[in-house]
Amino acid sequence: MKTAQRILLTALAMFNEHGENSVTSVDIAIELDISPGNLYYHFKGKESIVVALMKMHEQQMQALLTRDKLDTLRAEDIMYYLYLLVDSIHVFHFLYKSPADLAEKYPQIVKRRQHILANLKRQITFLFESLVKQKVLIATDADRVLLVELILLIITQSCQFDELNSHMDDETQRFHALSLMMVSILPRLAMNEEEKAKLVAILNSHEFANNIKSESPLYAVNGDK
Repeated sequence: MKTAQRILLTALAMFNEHGENSVTSVDIAIELDISPGNLYYHFKGKESIVVALMKMHEQQMQALLTRDKLDTLRAEDIMYYLYLLVDSIHVFHFLYKSPADLAEKYPQIVKRRQHILANLKRQITFLFESLVKQKVLIATDADRVLLVELILLIITQSCQFDELNSHMDDETQRFHALSLMMVSILPRLAMNEEEKAKLVAILNSHEFANNIKSESPLYAVNGDK
């Protein structure tokens, strides 16, 4: 792995674990066992690292937030897709902690973050509209709007809530977020009780996610300088 990739991967792990505010560029260099000068050669301080990570997150979400085949999802597919959304946010979850503070410190990331959230909301809206049209989801227009907002809130903020109120590991946090969403969606799905019970069993097994976790975009960093 090239030095630029190692720097970003290490910074991301440290920001997620300790919070961006608690980690300095020197801390990242020490963790990597490289000199601060070597780190500065690749990234001119912590701001450039944060901006690079935000760009990667935006690219990751753009690849996921496409409408290709989204209007053909079956009821059982909804859970898998929502898990992918949760997993993608969790990879970069430090960006969703204290967003006002991050925006003040790093104004360059504000528009990118707003763009991600706007696209995410449009995607979830389109998904639920398609499910209603297919008569897979039973919801009034007003209920659907509220459901979109609730799902968006859970996807982007549940990890912060979990860290403040429990000691869940990363995988458990992801499934907790998915469970919160599914408990809101399941009663509205046009499925019989046996089919719903099967979905709940799949959710509780946690096994289905083994092959659908988001691939980290960090390996797309091009070359050493």
